[in-house]
Amino acid sequence: MPPVNFGQVLELLGVGLLAGTVGGMLGVGGGVVMIPAMVIFLGDRYGPNSLHLYKLAAIATSVFVSIPAAARHLRARAVLTAMLPAILPAATVGTVVGVWVAGHFFQAEQTRILRRIFGVFLEFVVAVQLYQDWLAGQGERSLRRSCPLPSRRLLIGGSVGLPTGLIAGLLGVGGGIWNVPVQYLLFGVRLRYAIATSSFVVVFVSAVTTIVQSWSVAHLPGLSLHASVPLVGWLVPGALVGGWCGAELTHRLPVRWLRYAFGALLALSGLRLILP
Repeated sequence: MPPVNFGQVLELLGVGLLAGTVGGMLGVGGGVVMIPAMVIFLGDRYGPNSLHLYKLAAIATSVFVSIPAAARHLRARAVLTAMLPAILPAATVGTVVGVWVAGHFFQAEQTRILRRIFGVFLEFVVAVQLYQDWLAGQGERSLRRSCPLPSRRLLIGGSVGLPTGLIAGLLGVGGGIWNVPVQYLLFGVRLRYAIATSSFVVVFVSAVTTIVQSWSVAHLPGLSLHASVPLVGWLVPGALVGGWCGAELTHRLPVRWLRYAFGALLALSGLRLILP
């Protein structure tokens, strides 16, 4: 496989910077930025199964980027640890199933279908953000007044943990875009605590997905697991710097307009993946 050239190194550093900034500023996982960017900039550089390698690089980078945020939330005692025994086991099952489905049913030419699925997912992310903005304008935060813990652990595992793991395993993103809205819309978790709990779950899910996805990549034809190392190596520095900058921008810039700009970027990227 050809090595990454200097121009592509700069592109990966920029992609990591953008993904980290978006994650730090808006609380969205960097995979929704990194994966479509690598598809657009690198194409099928590593063969017809390149998308699986890009998923691995993105989810592995998410582990490094998410740990500092999760640690800060733990120190602030904002993580709802009572939800974790329900979410984490179900998320693990979902992750394994998602990676298995992607590896067995979306190889070679079928990865184009997976790209389109990812594109539709990006459009879903944009729709969720617009819906959240609308709810904020209505002054409506959830469909329940209190979180039903611990009496609804099976329901929480099935509606929060399992889909989060499936999204991570199938698409290579942390699943926070599902995790946060479901917590505060369906279970009455205040947004601050939903984001904090999601950040902890993303670290766990990203780590599990990295392990399972590594095994899958090692067994896919035409791919080398070692090829993901330089991708992660060039994504992580920019993502770490971007995460710090994004947290600062949250308090200095009109976040609503930044959210709209980010939504437009995701919508265009989604269309780029959906259209032939």
